[in-house]
Amino acid sequence: MIPVHKSTDFVPPPPVGDEFLGKEFRLLDRYEMQRDLVEALERTEFHQHLAAKVENCHKKFRHKRCDQNHDWAKADNSCSVRICPHCSHRRSKILAARTQTFVVGKAGLRYVVLAERNSENLEAGLRSLWASWTRLRRSVRWKRKVRGSIVALEVTYNAKEKTWHPHLNVLMEGEYFPFEELNQAWDKATEGNGKTSFIRAADEGTVYELIKYVTKISDLLDDAAVLDEFLSGVYGCRFIRTYGTFHGLKVEDENDPEEECPDCGSKCVVDLGTLSVNQLSFDFEKEVFRVVRSAPKIRDALRYATAFCPWHFALDGIRDPQSVAIAVEARQRMRKYEQAVSKKFCNSGLRQLAA
Repeated sequence: MIPVHKSTDFVPPPPVGDEFLGKEFRLLDRYEMQRDLVEALERTEFHQHLAAKVENCHKKFRHKRCDQNHDWAKADNSCSVRICPHCSHRRSKILAARTQTFVVGKAGLRYVVLAERNSENLEAGLRSLWASWTRLRRSVRWKRKVRGSIVALEVTYNAKEKTWHPHLNVLMEGEYFPFEELNQAWDKATEGNGKTSFIRAADEGTVYELIKYVTKISDLLDDAAVLDEFLSGVYGCRFIRTYGTFHGLKVEDENDPEEECPDCGSKCVVDLGTLSVNQLSFDFEKEVFRVVRSAPKIRDALRYATAFCPWHFALDGIRDPQSVAIAVEARQRMRKYEQAVSKKFCNSGLRQLAA
C-alpha cells in the first residue's frame, strides 16, 4: 500500500478495484451500458415503453461470409432509440464513413464549435440555439466566408448545476474565418447569449469528432426525470443538418445499404443464418463480432458446465448470454487497462514521495 503523504499537494492514487475506473470507464462496454439504460428507462414517467425495445436490441445475430471466406456476425435487430448505445454507435460509424468520403478533396475545411450559456430547460435551450444558428447562417459575414457546412447537435448535462449544455459541432467549407470575427458574428447572432466559439483547421479526426453520440448517456442514467426531459426535448429533432456544398451528403438514411466485409472490403456477402450469442466474440480492432465456436461445441460446453456446476448457472445475471459470451474479452481488456493506469498512478505517487 502506498503511504499517504501529509502534504496537501500530494493526492494519493485511487484504490484499485471495482471503483477504480469509475462510472465512465465501467460503462464503456455497450452491453453494460444497455442494461443500465434499460433500468433507467423503467424508472421514467413517460418513456417506460422504450425499455423493452432497448433491452431486446442487438440480441439476435446473423452469420455473414464473403467470397474470400472471411466470417463475422451482424446484429439482426436494432431498436433505433436515440440514445441506445448500440444504435448510436452504428449510426455514428455509418455517418462518419459517409462524411469522410464526401469531404475527400475539399479545401478550406474548418471545424467550429458554437454554444450558448447553459439552460435550465432543454427544449428552450434547443430552440434558442437553432434560432441563433439560423441568424448566423443568414448574416453577411457568414455568407461571404462559408460556401457550405454540416452541423451536428450535441447535448451534455451538468448534474451539479442541473443545467443543459446543447452546442453545435460544425464542419464548414470556405474562406479563412478569423477567430475574433467569428466570435463577434456568433455573439451578435445569439443576441449576447453566446458563451463560446472555437475554430481550427479540419484534420483526419475531425469527422469522427463531429459525428458522434448525441449525448453522454451516463449523464442521464442517475436521474429518471432528467432522462425523461432529454427524450421529450429531442423528440422529432434533426441532429444533423447540411447546407450549401454539403447538400449532397446523405444523412437522413442511417442504414448501410450495401454490406461489405470488414476484413477485405468485398461486397460479395452471403447470409449463413442465425447465430447464438454464445458463439460470438468481439474483435476490438475491427469493431465487429466474430464467430468463434460452432453450435454443437456450445451445446456440449453448456451441458458439461450445467452438469458439474449447476449452482453457478442459478446465480442472478449468469443467464444473460452477453455476460458470458460477449463481455469476457471486454473485461480482460479493462483489467489490463486498470493495471496500466494503476501502475502509472503508483509510480507518480512514489516519485512525489521521493521528491
